[in-house]
Amino acid sequence: MKSLIFNKPVLVFFLVCSALVWQIPSVLSETQNKSNESPLHVVSDKMIAQKDTSMVQFIGNVKATRDDSILLADSVEIYFNDDKKSKKAATQNKETKPEPQNNVKKIIATGNVEYTAGERKGFADKAVYTTQDETVVLTGKSPKLMTGSNFVTGKKITWYRIQDKVIVESDGTKRVEALFNPEDKITEKQ
Repeated sequence: MKSLIFNKPVLVFFLVCSALVWQIPSVLSETQNKSNESPLHVVSDKMIAQKDTSMVQFIGNVKATRDDSILLADSVEIYFNDDKKSKKAATQNKETKPEPQNNVKKIIATGNVEYTAGERKGFADKAVYTTQDETVVLTGKSPKLMTGSNFVTGKKITWYRIQDKVIVESDGTKRVEALFNPEDKITEKQ
């Protein structure tokens, strides 16, 4: 049988890489929890809320901000985790903690949607943002996702913010289109 012998620099490199790989899930979890704990500030012309529902609707010139994200739309519905359902799940499964009522579960924006997160901007007729996995789905006549002057467009754009991954789909009549401008310097995340 052949044994593996590592020289010291290779072994150190292997150990460092292994440690980094094991830390990635905890870093992603901390990032995800931080965004759910950040305050969400909403300004609009009108608000509709009803007792015993887990949704609040904002209508007219809506602007919602959280951390580095800004959402502009004609109408925004904010869905909260249902405290009653969370408590029931907690009693059935002792490992599950009930989530506070102020924890946003999903945001649905419609009409002239513009979503900015960092250097990226998304435009659509409708956007659905799911906080658990930080996914944004842009749909409508011509949804577009831009970074600088670079853009992608199609019929449906799914943007996985945590993974920094984008899937653009066509509907058979409108094809996916992308523009990559060499003048825009794309920098690596640090």
